[in-house]
Amino acid sequence: MAGQIIGDRYEVEQQLGRKSGRWTLLARDLQTDTPVILKLLFIDEDLQPRDLRLFKREVEALKLLNHPATPQFLHYFEIELPQDGQALVLVQSYVIGTSLKTYLDQGRQFSEADAKIIARAILKVLVSLHQMEPPIIHRDIRPNNVLLMESSDPQVCLVDFGSVKALSSGNTALTVVGSDGYTPPEQMGGRALTVSDLYSLGATLVEIITGQSPAKLPRRGLTIEFEAAATFSPDFSAWLQRMLAPGLEQRWSSAEAALAALPSD
Repeated sequence: MAGQIIGDRYEVEQQLGRKSGRWTLLARDLQTDTPVILKLLFIDEDLQPRDLRLFKREVEALKLLNHPATPQFLHYFEIELPQDGQALVLVQSYVIGTSLKTYLDQGRQFSEADAKIIARAILKVLVSLHQMEPPIIHRDIRPNNVLLMESSDPQVCLVDFGSVKALSSGNTALTVVGSDGYTPPEQMGGRALTVSDLYSLGATLVEIITGQSPAKLPRRGLTIEFEAAATFSPDFSAWLQRMLAPGLEQRWSSAEAALAALPSD
């Protein structure tokens, strides 16, 4: 596949991901000589309506987003495939960085200070998403979807908007989307709110500090008991407990509130 030209403009360099009916490719824009990400959704008899809906939502979400810590929408088009068929192609900016999941797989240990930097950056993105009209919920925050670019001033980005959904007029997005261990109880029940993203971020932060998947940590009822798995300062532990509160009444009321309450070093 490397070297193939898509849309008479994008030269494929490598395949980054592949699911049933969906590919993610690293390519080069021959007009601007810059790296880009191509997401392809194949239109065939195996295409599920839900997959098409999610793909189109990602396109619409990226069109609306204009944040330095998220991918930027560049192009969207349809192509004919060599062996009968079609594919939808989303072109987005290439975000430099390494996923938190990759760092964890490499055995990296994150400090509480690291976690606070990541939390602050992602919460700023969520404030922007949730203040849109209608508000946009990411619905799949996890280590795979948070990129970190190491430097004297670390850059943190939130990627993969393939699970996003705009809130309805009733302020609830229905259908179950998310990853085990990072998904709050209300979302598992098919009801996602803006504060559902806070739970997923909290679970991600717990994992990078403890090195353990939130799905494998002990629970008391629906509450993740993370405190014994690593050393946390009292203030940050209390803040995380509210991020991970299974009940909506106990969780931070908004990304803005969580950001304002995030303890400083």
